[in-house]
Amino acid sequence: MDKLFGRKPAVEPVVSDRVLPLHFFENSLLVQGNNMAVSLVFDNVLDPEKLRQALEGLVKREGWQRLGGRLRKNASGNIEWHIPTEFTPDRPAITFAHVDHGIPAAEHPAASRIPQPTTQPGVVGDPDDLADLAWESGYNPGGIKDYLTSDRPVLGLRVNSFTDKTVVVLQWQHVAFDALGMQYVIEGWSSMLWGKADEIPTPCKVDSDPFDALAQGMRPATEEHVLADRRVGLGGMVKWGLGYGVDMLVRAKENRMVCVPESYWRPQLEKALEELRAEAVAKGEDPSKVFLTENDILTAWILRCVVGPMEMDPNRLVAASIAMSLRKAFEGDLIPPATESPYVGNAFGWANVLISAGDVTSKPLSWLARQIRHAINSQGTRAQHEAYYAMVRSSAMGLPIVIFGDGGMAQVGFSNWSKAGLFNLDFAPARKVQDDTDSNNNNDVPCRPSYVQENHGPIKPADGFFVFGKDEKGNYWTSAYKVKGQWAKFQEQLEKEM
Repeated sequence: MDKLFGRKPAVEPVVSDRVLPLHFFENSLLVQGNNMAVSLVFDNVLDPEKLRQALEGLVKREGWQRLGGRLRKNASGNIEWHIPTEFTPDRPAITFAHVDHGIPAAEHPAASRIPQPTTQPGVVGDPDDLADLAWESGYNPGGIKDYLTSDRPVLGLRVNSFTDKTVVVLQWQHVAFDALGMQYVIEGWSSMLWGKADEIPTPCKVDSDPFDALAQGMRPATEEHVLADRRVGLGGMVKWGLGYGVDMLVRAKENRMVCVPESYWRPQLEKALEELRAEAVAKGEDPSKVFLTENDILTAWILRCVVGPMEMDPNRLVAASIAMSLRKAFEGDLIPPATESPYVGNAFGWANVLISAGDVTSKPLSWLARQIRHAINSQGTRAQHEAYYAMVRSSAMGLPIVIFGDGGMAQVGFSNWSKAGLFNLDFAPARKVQDDTDSNNNNDVPCRPSYVQENHGPIKPADGFFVFGKDEKGNYWTSAYKVKGQWAKFQEQLEKEM
């Protein structure tokens, strides 16, 4: 039957594999629909074998073997983890590929398009231009099905070597981990590279799902969600789906990277804090309690740049969905503290900001940043997450999300990867010695990524922004897909903002 319909046959299970069910956050199209690839660009020549050995060594450690697991469907059609009891050359811990291009990056059709930082905020490139470096040539990500018809571990490493740069690509199926889970993988990989294996914590056990109590309702909500009365009903969901869903699944989209230099965002942050402190004083409140993060101001600024050029009705609702990790809220409860035993998997919730388009475009950036900070603080508690997932259980959507707002709203999403520390990664021990310099001294100079991006597929929501963090020069980098033709308007708005 598989041959008749051109399908690849399922891979026969290995009897000795350890079989585990998927966890709640893994068992949805939201994560299964995307294969991920993060590209780290180093302005140094790195040793691919050292990188491979360090990452393989991490996956082989006690508690980390799940990252070398395979994905299979059982007789009931349910996807399971199949984790080898031993990794061998025939069944390795990770997939690995090294491509030595043998030329300077500037002479390569893809690498020559690696975006460069700018002195003003700007659209600087298309991450999809680097897809041939991120994936095997000709590969188009098909989601989790790509892993069900091969004996392929969920984690992969691809190293592109040039005579003056190295593009290191970490590949994974999203069921393996989210952005904060990636942080633990990156930190463990770096520790292995630096010979500090004894400092790597053992992840918390995953034989059972630590968030099962949240998923199954064994942890009843103790309070109502702050946005419970703004939940979209069935009719609104249909209307919203016909709008945003068409943008996501049907309309042509373009991927772009935006660079926001420190010389621009820092004055914006300082001005916002100054305005909010002055407002606090005028109200008789303590100005020292005013708090905004760099990412609050960046998120507010991006939101305004998205909404500004769309010429919306001022009364139209704008919904900003900000992904949050559940780890901090449930540490010491459902999961142990990360310093003792990190949870390497998926564990996410959402903060939702509902405001009018007129407020986004007309009110000060300080006001908008405060709405974002308030949403994160008020919706990021343990009790609010419990209330949120109580609504998830009653929604029957099959996805770990609840839609707030109305059917005609504009949707903008944010996934902040700053805490993953990708720009802080130091791969100095993998740097190749180019002369007679002592290799020990070679480690004295940090070897950090100068550029970071991600590629994913096949699900590509419109206006879903990834914020990758801040490079050594203070530049923030963010990318997203937008409906074709809208990026030109976004750039016009940047110039207007400046």
